[in-house]
Amino acid sequence: MVLIFWQGIISIHQKTFLEALVKQPSVSKVLLVVEHDITPYRKNMGWEVPVIEGVEIIRSPSKEDITRIFSDNKDAVHVLGGIRVGRMMTQAFEEGARQNAKMGSLSEPYDRSGIKGKLRDIKYRYLKLRYYKHVDFFLAVGKAGVNTYRGLGFDPKRVFPWAYFVSVKLPDIKPGATEEKRIIYAGRIEEGKGISRFVGQLATIKHKKYRLDIYGGGPEEESLKKFVADNNLTGKVHFYPFLKYDELVTKYAHYDWVVLPSTKKDGWGVIVSEGLLNGLKAICSNICGVSWAIKSNFNGVVFSWAEEGSCSDAINKLLDDKDFAGREEIKKWASKTISAEAGAAYYLKIIESTYNGKEMPPVPWEQ
Repeated sequence: MVLIFWQGIISIHQKTFLEALVKQPSVSKVLLVVEHDITPYRKNMGWEVPVIEGVEIIRSPSKEDITRIFSDNKDAVHVLGGIRVGRMMTQAFEEGARQNAKMGSLSEPYDRSGIKGKLRDIKYRYLKLRYYKHVDFFLAVGKAGVNTYRGLGFDPKRVFPWAYFVSVKLPDIKPGATEEKRIIYAGRIEEGKGISRFVGQLATIKHKKYRLDIYGGGPEEESLKKFVADNNLTGKVHFYPFLKYDELVTKYAHYDWVVLPSTKKDGWGVIVSEGLLNGLKAICSNICGVSWAIKSNFNGVVFSWAEEGSCSDAINKLLDDKDFAGREEIKKWASKTISAEAGAAYYLKIIESTYNGKEMPPVPWEQ
């Protein structure tokens, strides 16, 4: 079986998933076609262009190259990162439709709020009418992604819940016991990520011990640092610059909890997956796609910014840290459900369901 993925960049978040697919006995080749190596946005976050073992990569293909890729791989299954998104993806989709290729779409939910949201609804309904017949299956990221595409009228049997499946190298470190709860956040310090708002909620809880380490930067960085100083939190909230990805993933072993308090659309939230794979518990808003994988009284807690007191209640549960599973149990669960290997096995079951009449596979993280 030949599997071809069309993406904007060579993404760190896809690396281990693609490598896991290469190792599947039924897979003869995995090809990744990208428009760019990386974006300046990701470079500023410490990303580098990853080496993906065993995967053939084609960069910035011409229109002729795209035609040839489809012609040379008549029986391949293609997954495109969206329908008509950017020059390369648009040309690939049109060529795949012309050659009647096996095609799926990997899609995150889009922001449906305000005037722009209504315009996006019109756009996607148009795309559905014109192109739906050419898309055999949708990999819809998070519960919001599933609801978005089913809500547009796509056949539920062709919409498969999806995650960003990753695996991380676990350091041989056993964190020492400490009274304070150690929390990590890594990402942009900006409104949509909600970290400033989260720290504001933390500041109201005076009598419990914690340490929050923030790795990143962004437009709200200076104002957040001032808030921390003005509220005597400098001993509890610490700031660090963005780290290179390989360095960041070694840090998780030193923490108890990972936080992702997004206030705006966040398709999945790989930082939470990485934390869970390291045995951390997670606290995140229900806006994050990964919140679907958080189970109360097991691996974390989910809150809603729309409900008054929900975040502070969740923080208190975090700081009390009672009735949750242990680090090793969470690691074991995450390995079976949201790891790259779990994703590869799930993807092949989706192909079997789509093209060979097999039943829709269960959602891994719901098991």
